[in-house]
Amino acid sequence: MYTELVMTIICVIGTVAFSVSGAMVAIKKHADIFGAVTLAVVTATGGGMVRDILLGIQPPHAFLDSRYIFIAAAAALIVFLIAYIGKDAYISRENFIDSVNNIFDALGLGVFVVMGTQTAIDYGFSQNALLSVFIGTLTGIGGGFLRDIMVHEIPSMLKKHIYALAALSGSLIFYIMYTNSLGYTLSAFFGATATFLLRMLATRFKWNLPPAY
Repeated sequence: MYTELVMTIICVIGTVAFSVSGAMVAIKKHADIFGAVTLAVVTATGGGMVRDILLGIQPPHAFLDSRYIFIAAAAALIVFLIAYIGKDAYISRENFIDSVNNIFDALGLGVFVVMGTQTAIDYGFSQNALLSVFIGTLTGIGGGFLRDIMVHEIPSMLKKHIYALAALSGSLIFYIMYTNSLGYTLSAFFGATATFLLRMLATRFKWNLPPAY
């Protein structure tokens, strides 16, 4: 019961975080209210859907428990209304908005990396570290990947402050701790926190993997 409650709380936090991130990107691209909500829901649920398809879970959890779609839509509507009502202040604080978006994106990344890895383990792949960590990483970056493609941006994971590497690191930490019986809550905390901090540090100090030129 306690573990299920922690998992639910983590899922809600990740859903809201990624939804806010998706809505902010949509607003920056001048999408209308439907576009903002759509992009937010895709960002919040896309990684989980990709995870479920790869694991053979049909239909994906997002359609079996629609609460998270409604939570994502509600969070997006709130962000859109804030921007719409206070549009002048919103526009004038573009750099601040980008920083806030980055924080929510990093938070969502950390949470969904943990959720994805844990789902792979729960579905019988606890002995397959490669698959579990791959699924965890993909769950974390999947929603943002779809978001960026939908707004015609190069996905963040391909260019932005070791995005995918942060997800991979957090997934690996969670997998090692969780499969060594260190408890879900503790494992989830360290896995998600490692991902979040690595993203924040990479942003602060402009850490990037080197491009070809």
